[in-house]
Amino acid sequence: MRFEQTRTILHHLAPDYHRAVSHYYQALADGDVSPRVRLMLDYLIDHEQHRALALGEYCHEASPHVLDHWFKGMEINFPEAGADMIDEAARTDLDQLVKAAVSYKTNLINYFTYLLDHCTNDETLYLFKTLKYQEEKAMKRMIRHAQGLADL
Repeated sequence: MRFEQTRTILHHLAPDYHRAVSHYYQALADGDVSPRVRLMLDYLIDHEQHRALALGEYCHEASPHVLDHWFKGMEINFPEAGADMIDEAARTDLDQLVKAAVSYKTNLINYFTYLLDHCTNDETLYLFKTLKYQEEKAMKRMIRHAQGLADL
């Protein structure tokens, strides 16, 4: 059983996850990709970089009481953003890129759901409910954006 502190999750693990995903998208964008995929990658890179910065800013403003909260008896680790989630087909297939992006988001949403089940503090519970909601909303917005690109 592991222990995890909210401060570590918000200041290191989650921003690093978003930066890693952004890096994978950037590496894909640096190669030869289709025009629709390029537009989607620009959107995804910007979104992931923004999320990493927003979490860092939150840590500077958040209550120490919330940041110092410990999750005890954690049975799963923070998800890893593996480069293998993006298939080479994503260079030319918008659907494959969206599939990978949804997988990255789903990993975070599932982890935040797990944390919600293990919260013992109301403020921390509210924080992770908010983060989960933001990721769900971002995923829906991303899918709508991809649908718009597919209609071009």
